[in-house]
Amino acid sequence: MRVIMDSFTINKILGAVLGAFLFIFAINLASEAVFPGRETPEGGHGGGTAQPEAEASAGEEKAPAQAEEISLSAALAAGDAGSGAKVFKKCAACHSVEAADGNKIGPNLHGILGREVATAEGFGYSSAMQAYGGIWSYERLDQYLSDPKGTIPGNKMAFAGLKKATDRADVMLYLRESSPDAPPLPE
Repeated sequence: MRVIMDSFTINKILGAVLGAFLFIFAINLASEAVFPGRETPEGGHGGGTAQPEAEASAGEEKAPAQAEEISLSAALAAGDAGSGAKVFKKCAACHSVEAADGNKIGPNLHGILGREVATAEGFGYSSAMQAYGGIWSYERLDQYLSDPKGTIPGNKMAFAGLKKATDRADVMLYLRESSPDAPPLPE
């Protein structure tokens, strides 16, 4: 028995396939907006396999694979709290910096610089964050903001971190404005 499809049936099948592709594309765009991928130093997204570098011929030196990371003190000196306020919008869904605001999904960050770790009143910190202890200095906050899960394994923060040193410095300068006991900037 031979099945003959009319043009309406073929259009339905092609429409379903096209609709599935559009749905997958839309989900991918939405997930990239919510959970930005890690960028490689070359500007691409991580997660793939590393490509081997071409061997340098005798007498030639290899170019460095990555530009050197800017020092924290230099990044803070060149940073801008206004830009930090813009970058902080990524954090604002879970955190506030206003003294009058309470905790959200994450603790209130008013006065974080110079404050003991895991001491925002009324927030239930993970045992990993409580065990981390110490004072939030620029250096510790920079390390944490670059890789929250890597710095304090087991903490509750789901954010992947701020990969650019300039973004971290700008955010710290913004947080410094709402930290009355902030230590002086590192030299």
